[in-house]
Amino acid sequence: MKEIRLKPTFVNVKNVRNFQAMLDALMLSAGEGRLAAVIGSAGRGKTRTAQWYAANNRCAFVRCLSIWRQTELGFLQALCRELDVKTVPHRKDPAFLAVLDALNMQGGRPVFVEEIEKLPRLHLELVRDLSDLSAAPFVLIGEDELQYHMRQVTRIWNRTFQQLEFEPLGLGDVVMFAREAAGIDLPAEVAEVIHRESAGCFRVIKRDLVTLINIMNAKQKQEPDLDMARSAIKQGLRG
Repeated sequence: MKEIRLKPTFVNVKNVRNFQAMLDALMLSAGEGRLAAVIGSAGRGKTRTAQWYAANNRCAFVRCLSIWRQTELGFLQALCRELDVKTVPHRKDPAFLAVLDALNMQGGRPVFVEEIEKLPRLHLELVRDLSDLSAAPFVLIGEDELQYHMRQVTRIWNRTFQQLEFEPLGLGDVVMFAREAAGIDLPAEVAEVIHRESAGCFRVIKRDLVTLINIMNAKQKQEPDLDMARSAIKQGLRG
């Protein structure tokens, strides 16, 4: 019997389709600075979707690091590297200007910034300035508190043209992921129990499917049943 494997496949689930539609709408306002916000609880695929889109559409992607809380220089230098600045400056003002020059030369290239809400508000102000001065769109990605932080600054929030909330994955997303990533057609009751126990969290769904596949391979089965699914779920961490 051929062993079943979960392939590293990017699946075009509903959240991904909504993300693409949001970016299409954001790009209609080309020629002026604007922001977008992508929010949602951890595990719903925000980061993976943004990385996939950035890699396939010539966008920059920066994930904010806690070490940048003491200075904005690390953030600006990361933007420089993502925007292919050849010589990254070691001071804030030249780094800001290098980012701005790169954005202006690259014709409104979208920039994704993840988890900026864990940094001081001045980092948001830098994003606003860069977007205003270059007319490049910045897409901010984070959990629910991101929206709160953006709303606190009127000049940030009134430049936010689009907002998208990543929802829990649906039952159909579970079925699609299993089919496209592993070639498995999940029976209805198996898909339902995996979906219910995951609460729509993509990370949990993926982990449970990996465990389920291991059980299927051990039992030399090509189709999972409800007992296998419950066993896979039981082996996973919850809460």
